[in-house]
Amino acid sequence: MEFRLLGPLEVCHDGALVPVGGIAKRATLSYLLIHANRVVATSGLLNALWPGDTPLTARKMLQNAVSDLRRVLSADIRAADRAMLLTHTPGYVLRVDVDCVDLFHYRQLVDQGRADLTAGAYESAARVLRQALALWRGPALADLVETGVAWPELAALENARLDALEDCIEAELASGRHNEVLGELEALVATEPSRERLCGQLMLALYRCGRQTDALAAYRRARTRLVERYGLEPGPELQRLEQAILSHAPELEAPTRAAPSGAVDGAPDTAEARPAAIVSPVMVRGGGGKPAVHRGPERKQISAVLLWAHSDTGDGGQDPAGVDDVLREVESTVREECERFGGSVGSTLGPVHSALFGVADTSEDHAVRAVRAGLAIRDRLGAHDCAAGTGRPGTDGRAHVAVVTGDAFVRIQPGDTTAPPMVTGGVLDQCLRLLALVPPGEVRVSEATRRASETGIVYRVGPEPPSGWEALGARRMEREPARALGLHGREAWGRFPARRASVRSFRFFCC
Repeated sequence: MEFRLLGPLEVCHDGALVPVGGIAKRATLSYLLIHANRVVATSGLLNALWPGDTPLTARKMLQNAVSDLRRVLSADIRAADRAMLLTHTPGYVLRVDVDCVDLFHYRQLVDQGRADLTAGAYESAARVLRQALALWRGPALADLVETGVAWPELAALENARLDALEDCIEAELASGRHNEVLGELEALVATEPSRERLCGQLMLALYRCGRQTDALAAYRRARTRLVERYGLEPGPELQRLEQAILSHAPELEAPTRAAPSGAVDGAPDTAEARPAAIVSPVMVRGGGGKPAVHRGPERKQISAVLLWAHSDTGDGGQDPAGVDDVLREVESTVREECERFGGSVGSTLGPVHSALFGVADTSEDHAVRAVRAGLAIRDRLGAHDCAAGTGRPGTDGRAHVAVVTGDAFVRIQPGDTTAPPMVTGGVLDQCLRLLALVPPGEVRVSEATRRASETGIVYRVGPEPPSGWEALGARRMEREPARALGLHGREAWGRFPARRASVRSFRFFCC
């Protein structure tokens, strides 16, 4: 039996998913797995399941959940090393082989990658750390987080993941891969602007790509944020890096990149040698619902769209038929608009819908199409709220849309040209993280998306952190922005700050 925590909770037996049950059972199993092979006090479990307001029947409910979980685990009764949930004063202990839990396998790989990094084996370190990051299918225990679970252990896991990602990028920069990691770094700094190490890595990658001015601008943005938000100056390492960039210090030069085994000198390595940071596999159909054209596995740049549609369907008194109508309408809107702009609709987790652009075609305008699809979805959900005046549940027009452009690893199922391709990559995780920052009724995009789509979309800097650029709409509006906004004269132009290089998220202004 295998247990997966790095994403929605999954329990697998003989390759098939095992149903665990309701939230109480899933949360109990998850908490015990995080603390596997250690005694967890009953009081700790109760606090994890019902923080702040424990019901009178909580202990009985916990005992019932434990009893049900023991029946779930008994499906693996023939295995000598099967997981066992035991009563042990002052609570419970879950005895499990750590090789069967993705969290512990991830930690082993991270330890190995860091050992290689310390030893100067940068190629090996990058490869192993990417393998570790590939085990993440989204935020840890995403299904429980969606219900409001906010354990400190989950925040610690996310911070540890970012630490491992920084180590991985350090190894890749030391291997001369600054061009490859630049887009990923820009998106990461946009969503994690207070992590100085990431900012320093972005500055170094920009400098090695011949963009000294942009590297210094990244430092200024980081310093401004630290001073304004925390009253702190950047740390000494970041300050030294700025001075080194100003003086063109020779130690900043990119190392000579070694050709991989079997490759021509100086040729880039293959997609298999370094897939993007694989986080959340998505099975998609080609644009318009057609099967994707068969081709071998490859790394390519795509644009990901994630939509989170608020609704008032959570009220237990709502008519189930009405709730179903709302969910169907949202799903239909996402599918119609994404396919209209040539996108591929992906998986859905609760109220979060996904779509990808640039997967099943070779066109280079996928960022523009993704942006326009995001705007169209947002506008449709806001324009005809199905709850208006009917007393039925609806979305209230509160759609959050995020668009991120970056590298992904696209694999076609071998021998079956009708099967949808599998798409994995750090771009999916970055999009999910950006989605958490999007206010209701808005669309935000990453720096990489803005750069790739500015020929068809007009942007401006957003007014509040962590905003970026507001899009006024299609490029044709750039000549008359005042009319598009209903503004005139000095009032109009006073609202438009000068464009500048920015590693932020961008927000669309509804026109």
